[in-house]
Amino acid sequence: MKEWFSPKELTEIAGMPSTTQGINRKARAEKWEVRKRTGIRGKALEYHIQSLPLDVKKELKVKDDMGAYVIPSIEPVQVWMNAFEQLSKDEQRLATSWLTRNGINNFIAFIKKAEKDS
Repeated sequence: MKEWFSPKELTEIAGMPSTTQGINRKARAEKWEVRKRTGIRGKALEYHIQSLPLDVKKELKVKDDMGAYVIPSIEPVQVWMNAFEQLSKDEQRLATSWLTRNGINNFIAFIKKAEKDS
């Protein structure tokens, strides 16, 4: 999780001052842990998450967690294999028999018809 935040990033959080000057003023008044931002000219500062008010920390944590739940795409064959493995042995035999007898084109037509009917 990210630990250091610029004043600009903190202005986007509800309940915080809406300007970087307001954030810096609040930080000085509440004695937040501060450091100079690396690789930036001038007086660019950033604040440590542990120094921030609890509601701000919670919102930053939620924003950070949202990025962690990216669902990878699954190949269609993997979806089919996962579904097939969840069938009982009798259901697997029945599905295999049906596909062998009727073919994949009939299976797709069957699914399309079922979608229209629902």
